[in-house]
Amino acid sequence: MDKQPWLTGLAGVCLILLAAQALLCLWQARALQLRLDHAHVAAEAARALQPELVRPAGLRSLRPVVDALLQRPDLGLRFLAVQDAEGVVLARAGWLEALRLPLLPQRLQEQWRDTLYAVWGSYGSRSIRGRDGRLLGSIEYSLEPGAVEGVRVEAVAALRLAGWISAGLTLPLAAMVAIGLYRQRRAKPEWLGRADPDRPVSGNGWGASDVGEFRDRAGEVMDALQYALIVTDREGVVRYLNKTAEHLTGWSMADAQGRLLYSIFHLVDGAGAVLPGPADGALREGRPQAMQSGWLRRRHGETVPIEMTAYPMRNRQRLLDGITLLFRDTTPQQQALQSLRREARLSQAVVDHLEEGLLITDMAGVVHSANARAERMFGYSRDELVGATVTKLMPVPFLNAPTIRITDYVASRNVGKLPKVVGWRKDATTFPIELWVQPMRVESADGLVVVVRDISERLRGENLAMRLGRLLDNASEEVYIFEAQSLYFLEVSRTAQRNLGYSPEQLARMTPLDISAELSEESFHHFLADLRGGDKDHLVYRCRHKRADGSSYPVEVRLNFSRDEEPPVFMAIATDIGDRLLAEERLSQLAHFDALTGLPNRVMLHDRLQQALLAAQRGPRLLGVFFLDLDRFKQINDLHGHAVGDQVLKAVADRLRSAVRPSDTVARLSGDEFVILAPGLRSAEDAQFVAAKLLDRFAQPLDLPGLAITCRPSIGITLYPLDDSDADGLLRHADNAMYQAKQAGRGCWRLFTAEIDPGRRRQFDLEREIHAAVALNQFHLMSAPVLDAEGRAHALLAALRWQHPRHGVIEGTELWQAASRAGLVADLELWQICRACEQLDAAAQEKLPLLPYLLPVSGWQLRDRQFIAHLGDLLARYRVPAACLVFAVTPDGLIEASDRHADTGQLLRAGVRLALRDFNLMPASPSLPLAYVLAGASVLHVPERVQALRAALPRQTVIIATGVSTPEELRRCHAAGIACAAGPAVAGDLDPSALAAWLRNSRIDDAV
Repeated sequence: MDKQPWLTGLAGVCLILLAAQALLCLWQARALQLRLDHAHVAAEAARALQPELVRPAGLRSLRPVVDALLQRPDLGLRFLAVQDAEGVVLARAGWLEALRLPLLPQRLQEQWRDTLYAVWGSYGSRSIRGRDGRLLGSIEYSLEPGAVEGVRVEAVAALRLAGWISAGLTLPLAAMVAIGLYRQRRAKPEWLGRADPDRPVSGNGWGASDVGEFRDRAGEVMDALQYALIVTDREGVVRYLNKTAEHLTGWSMADAQGRLLYSIFHLVDGAGAVLPGPADGALREGRPQAMQSGWLRRRHGETVPIEMTAYPMRNRQRLLDGITLLFRDTTPQQQALQSLRREARLSQAVVDHLEEGLLITDMAGVVHSANARAERMFGYSRDELVGATVTKLMPVPFLNAPTIRITDYVASRNVGKLPKVVGWRKDATTFPIELWVQPMRVESADGLVVVVRDISERLRGENLAMRLGRLLDNASEEVYIFEAQSLYFLEVSRTAQRNLGYSPEQLARMTPLDISAELSEESFHHFLADLRGGDKDHLVYRCRHKRADGSSYPVEVRLNFSRDEEPPVFMAIATDIGDRLLAEERLSQLAHFDALTGLPNRVMLHDRLQQALLAAQRGPRLLGVFFLDLDRFKQINDLHGHAVGDQVLKAVADRLRSAVRPSDTVARLSGDEFVILAPGLRSAEDAQFVAAKLLDRFAQPLDLPGLAITCRPSIGITLYPLDDSDADGLLRHADNAMYQAKQAGRGCWRLFTAEIDPGRRRQFDLEREIHAAVALNQFHLMSAPVLDAEGRAHALLAALRWQHPRHGVIEGTELWQAASRAGLVADLELWQICRACEQLDAAAQEKLPLLPYLLPVSGWQLRDRQFIAHLGDLLARYRVPAACLVFAVTPDGLIEASDRHADTGQLLRAGVRLALRDFNLMPASPSLPLAYVLAGASVLHVPERVQALRAALPRQTVIIATGVSTPEELRRCHAAGIACAAGPAVAGDLDPSALAAWLRNSRIDDAV
């Protein structure tokens, strides 16, 4: 019986089953992935649109949110429509919205586009509900399958891999079916009919030519099928080998003919031991042998895997005439088999690597296979799981409720209404389970894919969160959780809701800034940035929370950032500190204020006195310290009692407060001693006026119920900085002056007098009066000519003088030190530049030569935008060439000017030049070009320093010797190579009127 049609049919059935399995796995993987994509896209769209649907004014910003969702490449949206709770379309967008068909109404246009979206994409919809479960609206959308990113499940990958493996297995089966069908359809050649031993023959049978032709044709057929063919006689002597047999055995037909089969065909096992072959069985038993596998040792010693069979050949008398040995090289098949095994092991490893347990069961719930996670989860080995039922592994509810079956948990059904599932381990312990069941078809039978997820940790976390939520709701602190991006509140504890008076719906549309007073938006965002950047784990700040009724209360907020949540959130815990602040305020009041009068006590007095001293050091005004002691207060206490004495002290405190300025400080030291700090006094006469005013106020009786008591103080006064003492020294000196007033007859004042150094008094007078000197125009700009050895003029040096009404002419270092202490350096430098521009402009109008004017300027001025602006205005107003102004700076000022403003660089490029002054050592590498260097006496007296200075400067830099007071110094300068000099020995200082006459009669250097 011919077995080929049966084999071909069996291979065809296997091919169909494998193809069906491949298509089913791939379709199930695609369907599962599509459901996950829909869930992800719908959740993302609902999360983005929910705040806009909740807010009353959110509809205006709804369309930008819809457009942003369509533009996100990870969602793969082609169309999105948003509807309100009544089904009214609020916003609609898609990639076909711009497509219009003529002559169609709007409604048909939308239906036509919806049809295209559904055909070219995957259509879906979802309702959007608020936190309270209220329906806010719904969305309809169409997404591109496979374009959604971020949703990848290992179960989908495992199904897809199983589908491709099944598809790969269909290829060799398809080849086998095709070959079988081809063989069945092909017509038998004439020589094969002649080779049939059952056909009728005439004469003496078929001749040698027929036998030879049969062998050749059969050998060609076997070569085409890659089968080796060896024909032997009944004795096992080789008669024929085809080309494939020659290649596999290593024997040519010429060498093999006449040899016994076992001499050329050596069948061995994996260890090299010789095995009996199928040819021996065929010769011995006279019937075909089953296909068997082995290793063929070739002529040259190497081995090759083969599969082989042997068929007996009979003559016309049905006697055994020999055997036909068929075999082929199975190396490609073994390699393909190994590859399939590797892929199978890989697929099993992927399934075993899943975090969820995976069970393959039949429709009755009998387990057919399980992954490694399921073994660990239930505590059974894989062999023990196979054949077990879900009622054994999950008795609750399948064993307890027989009406509940595993098929009830198939996805897309009402799983939420089914009982919860509990797993039962081998050691009798239980654990909660979440099931995901999907039907599948395996080997022509229906089955189930059961995904088991242990949710013990999740439930533990949810229970913990629930308990913590109840704990926080019952706590006295307010707890707020808000989004890291939008800052909208996500959760607000009941305590916070109760304290603020807002409803949960109102709080859902608010941010921490909406409820915080005395907290700027910039400061709050700075706090958030510190937490986001990881600079701090938490931070604490204070503000006031605003209630719904408009009132507020102080809170202390501890702010934390949680990166573990998705999306990240901030958590704020606020504590009402109203009672604490009141307690702190009471403690501060007791620590710094007198309990009886409410005046600052000794501690607060010392603090304010220190601050007043610092302020007095920065200004020209005096600080007055008044020490008051009530006369005969002990007699009042003895006569009227301590209660009346306390009333007297409070009345005195009220009268002192009403008699002084708001900026003054009234303090009570102890008993009946009071101190008044009066800053900003201009002279001792002002202090005397204040003392007289206080005595006049106490000339009237005190306002006491039922009593008229007159109580006058004795006052001691000291003035800072005339009394250059510290805080304790000032109080002590004022106390001494008060005792002098007591000794002088009480009810009067005395001023503390101390010997003040004349130099100190002069310095103080200059600091105090230089402001008035600027207003009274007591300054004069003098010009010192700079001449060379031949008497030619090169430049002018600015010299500022102050004509003081009492101290005479103030100039040089003393003048600039007083200006520095008074904070007028910048004003005087700008005043000099203005006067220099006036003189240069006047000289230009009289057609006189213009010499460079060297003016001292601080380096930090060149970095001041306002100074640069004033300088530009002066140059434009007086039309003075910029090259005529030379700013002389110190080495430190040169460093400061190097970090100049952009406008400064433009000013220097316009022609303004720089000079160096007041230096002991030349800077190693000046950062700015120097036109002049002003060398003083400390440099000129050392010839080596002059030489070093000349060597360190460029050739074009001019060195000017300043302060040359004697002819001997002038000769020494010329001898050292310094051509230009200025000072009393060269020429005297010139006022503006004398400068014009000097310019008319002077020789000017041509190089200027």
